[in-house]
Amino acid sequence: MLESSAAAESSSRQMGRPKMDPSDLTNLERTRIQMEYVVPLVRDLQRLLGEAAVNEALARRLEELTEKIGRPGSEADFAGMEAGTARYARGGALDYEVIASDADRFDLNITRCGYMRMMEDLGARDIGHLLICDLDHPIAARAGMELTRTQTQMQGASCCDFRYRRRA
Repeated sequence: MLESSAAAESSSRQMGRPKMDPSDLTNLERTRIQMEYVVPLVRDLQRLLGEAAVNEALARRLEELTEKIGRPGSEADFAGMEAGTARYARGGALDYEVIASDADRFDLNITRCGYMRMMEDLGARDIGHLLICDLDHPIAARAGMELTRTQTQMQGASCCDFRYRRRA
């Protein structure tokens, strides 16, 4: 027999577990939960199929994802970028410096990246760009922006240089 939501919540409280609201998690916490499952799976596949083949499959999947979600879904909103970056950095995920922000661009440098540290802790910094960093481009495209980035901390640079422009 299925319990009602209220009964399940009451049961959870009686067992001493607080009710968990996923929206309370920071983006870094959600990503860590995902990566704690994904990284061992990728490592197993690399052992079975070869590192190059699996990394190529991940890159190809990202290209497909870019095609799927990379079409502009809205007009670029550069005014909201600072607030969006602050939300993404919540919970100590990022330290960053805004270089320029106006109606047509948003430039920032990430000076400390918690995502890089997390992937390092998981022994997966070498694939972090494939699983995390490279998603920034299709997300920007979906928001009507073009992202140029020449370096990431995940791949050894001292900072990540994000340069957003209105998509042509």
